[in-house]
Amino acid sequence: MRQNLKLGLIIFTLILGLGTIAWGAEKKAPYEVIGTAPAKHSLDKVVVEEFMNFGCPHCNHFHEMSEKIRLDYAYRVEFVTRPILFRGQNDAPLRLFYIAQSLGQGEKVKAEILKVKFKHGVDVFDPGVVNYMARSLGLSEQYQKEAKQDWVTEKIKEAEQRATGFGINSTPTIVISGALKMQPQQSMEAFVESLPAVFDELLK
Repeated sequence: MRQNLKLGLIIFTLILGLGTIAWGAEKKAPYEVIGTAPAKHSLDKVVVEEFMNFGCPHCNHFHEMSEKIRLDYAYRVEFVTRPILFRGQNDAPLRLFYIAQSLGQGEKVKAEILKVKFKHGVDVFDPGVVNYMARSLGLSEQYQKEAKQDWVTEKIKEAEQRATGFGINSTPTIVISGALKMQPQQSMEAFVESLPAVFDELLK
């Protein structure tokens, strides 16, 4: 009888301990504070810098899975795409993206580049492929005229510098309001599902 009671107490203690661990995991913020975090419920608008790479399958997955959240928070959360390069990659798709962005077509062209890469399996870092994409998207004239302009080069450098400043070495990584860094830790589903709680915590 006494042994059964002792065993019961041990099991109860273990269950209680596991419950505490699980509760702590749920309460833990899904972000790393890397700057001065805004006070809770203090922002009219949240700015999300999305550091991504056009050859990254996880970035493509995030792009697809976060579509609903982007629509739901369209007027209160601004997503800013900041494409960065990995070693050996040509910057042609970044140049096409920034030219399209200057014409109000950035997100459309971003989606097209990802589709060409991940649906059709084409190397989007091949300048010839990017030239073809520019033509097919009706941007050939602008691309040929602007691709090597200093302002485009500066856009690419700005994204690289910000990524370095935030200590980003993998994609996708998002930085919220310049202070909260988030990266997928387990599944992309869990990562995307964690975003509304963070946005709601910051928005008025």
